[in-house]
Amino acid sequence: VDGDEELKNTRRRRAIRQYASRRDEATAIGRIVSLAEIVRTSNMTLLSVSVVFVLLTILGFPSVCAFAPPAIACASNDARGPQFAGSASTTALPIGQLLSDFLPKSQTGSAIDPQRIQDIKTEIKALAKGTSNGISASKEVRNQISQLVAELEAANPTPDLTNSPKLNGSWKLVYTTNEGSSAGKLGPLVGEVQQLIRIDGRDGGEQDYYNFVRVAGGAIEGALRATWDVLAKDKWQVNFKSVRFSVLGIPLVEMELSAVGIWRKSFLDDDFRILYAAGGKNVPKENIYILAK
Repeated sequence: VDGDEELKNTRRRRAIRQYASRRDEATAIGRIVSLAEIVRTSNMTLLSVSVVFVLLTILGFPSVCAFAPPAIACASNDARGPQFAGSASTTALPIGQLLSDFLPKSQTGSAIDPQRIQDIKTEIKALAKGTSNGISASKEVRNQISQLVAELEAANPTPDLTNSPKLNGSWKLVYTTNEGSSAGKLGPLVGEVQQLIRIDGRDGGEQDYYNFVRVAGGAIEGALRATWDVLAKDKWQVNFKSVRFSVLGIPLVEMELSAVGIWRKSFLDDDFRILYAAGGKNVPKENIYILAK
């Protein structure tokens, strides 16, 4: 058991280092892309570009060597700085490929080992287990989950987080920093939270989703219905339509709603979602919600 815990800690430390490395690389890339734009607008020669890359390297940005024009040769592999995950080649990249690969095109993140992604999901579920959807999670657990989430978000595989068919289906809440009804809390009881999303709508009708909170083994149920408007490739405006409460399957009360909320999405694959929303008991704090199929 001690060996397994040590292995997990080692993986977490490695993940943190990898995340920091990618962040440093992103800073360097931003500077390089700016240089590429200067080249495009001023017709700089290859020699001029090469001089600029050399200057950047001297000034303390060794990782730019990985993206230097072919005319530049780095002194050693160490001078190249950390490489991006998934980069198999050590040859320099020309400006054309630099622009193609790194100008913003989508919300997708850096590629990491698929097995590592599965391991992160498993770790998050294990950490969230027994915390009442996160309500009773300790500060240490919250920090560990936050670190794992950052690694997942950096590897988001889905460009359009708001219209992807991957959203369709039933999702179960794994963890949230919300401590109110959105976390499954009804009075003193905490239950299960399920979300049903219908991208194509019901019978081809309006797109909608239902958020179900079930306590006491489903004897008490709250059902929140909403639609949404897409604001960006990672953002919904959620339009809350109605809420219904039932006991033993018998509807007791149903109310119309006119509230709205903003959901910011950061990760989506076939069976895992991460989003942020302001609201609940911690208003105006933005809470994280992690859901799984």
